[in-house]
Amino acid sequence: MKKRVAVFMLAVVMTVLALAGCGGKKSSAPVVGDWKITKIEAMGVSMGVDEYLSAAGMGDVKMEMSIKDNGKFSMDIVGESGTGTWKYEEPTLTLDDGSDTVTAEYKDSTIVLEMSGVSMIFEKK
Repeated sequence: MKKRVAVFMLAVVMTVLALAGCGGKKSSAPVVGDWKITKIEAMGVSMGVDEYLSAAGMGDVKMEMSIKDNGKFSMDIVGESGTGTWKYEEPTLTLDDGSDTVTAEYKDSTIVLEMSGVSMIFEKK
């Protein structure tokens, strides 16, 4: 009888470990999805990204971010791309590419990423 209980308990533990290893924990955070920059704000001036790119003579370039429900993200901002992991603790989104960590704020269904006094406002695609 003790042997059966021990074998049963071992089988339960093995099953739990196998299920835990299958797929990761999926996130339902509001930041999950595909995003694009729609507005840029600097020194009190706000302009649409198309207007900004035109003024900078940059034409049609990507300014996008994809946040996956598995804790990973990818970005392509004006030809600079990167990948990494993310964490979300309302309202703060933390992006880590392995060498740098930046924080953004999720508010009003947008992600606001500020770097060097410039705010980039992302909206879901």
